[in-house]
Amino acid sequence: MKTTKLLIAIIALTMVCGNVNAQLGGIRKAAQRGFDRAVEKTVEKRVEEKTEKVVNKAADQILGETEEQSALEERRVGRSLDRLATMLEETLEEAQKMQEEVEIEIAEVPEVGDKPYTPSASEFAFFPMKKGAVQVIATKDAKGKITSQVRNTVKEITGAKNAFAIAYESEILDEKGRANEGPLIFNYRIVVKDGIMYLDMKGLFGAMDGLDGVQVSGIAMRIPNNLAVGQKLEDASAKVKIGFINSSTTITEGECLAIEDVTVEAGTFRCYKVTQKTATSVMGRKTENTTLTWYAKGIGAVKTETYDKNGKLQSTQELISNL
Repeated sequence: MKTTKLLIAIIALTMVCGNVNAQLGGIRKAAQRGFDRAVEKTVEKRVEEKTEKVVNKAADQILGETEEQSALEERRVGRSLDRLATMLEETLEEAQKMQEEVEIEIAEVPEVGDKPYTPSASEFAFFPMKKGAVQVIATKDAKGKITSQVRNTVKEITGAKNAFAIAYESEILDEKGRANEGPLIFNYRIVVKDGIMYLDMKGLFGAMDGLDGVQVSGIAMRIPNNLAVGQKLEDASAKVKIGFINSSTTITEGECLAIEDVTVEAGTFRCYKVTQKTATSVMGRKTENTTLTWYAKGIGAVKTETYDKNGKLQSTQELISNL
């Protein structure tokens, strides 16, 4: 930096001195034509003094401006580095926090027996309740075009009256209902005890085929069998860690809005209309949605509409087959 300043000063001084010497030559010629030597000396002295002042002033100005510019540049660079350091620190702190929040309290999902059991209609929750039942649910975009499908199969039901578990197998299909190469299949279960349905979030994510080292924690989603209009639902949450990827979901403000008939491709069903707010965070990126879901007893979700935080429809899920 000092070398640069010195070079700039030398160039500026050379330019100034060149101009002054040209002026001095003209003055000398005039003196020789009409003034004596003493006057010439006086003029030379004054010109030299003036030249020195001009050169010094120019050098000081240039060096001052250069130093000021350098200082400004250094301050700008410093502020940029400070901002970068702050961003890095915040990112590291967030990563550390996410790392530490892998495990939280698991909601009490009741234990049940392992003997085969067939629930009565009076025990039906808002999920398929018959062993061997197969459902296909289509996901549609905002324009109604099918983008993917899911096939759910009830694998087994175990337990006893008022305390049993239903195990499901889900397979992700393409938009035409065909299995993908290297199919993605995962298993989950619900537990029904004393008229309350518990969705086991740990089982839902933790048993996904082909994904090792999945860590899941949270508060199970609960829906009472005797749901009524105006009834509030308890909040639910899930935190999932797969390697260095962390995500979290919270479900809040659940409420039963109405009981109404809903017609989809699989038929017409008497449904309980439920609204919930969902907040999701994946690697620090957050989204908020509102869902409207129509549940039928012994069937499950017949239809679900998902809206963004501005109330714009994002997607719809509909039951297209129920066997």
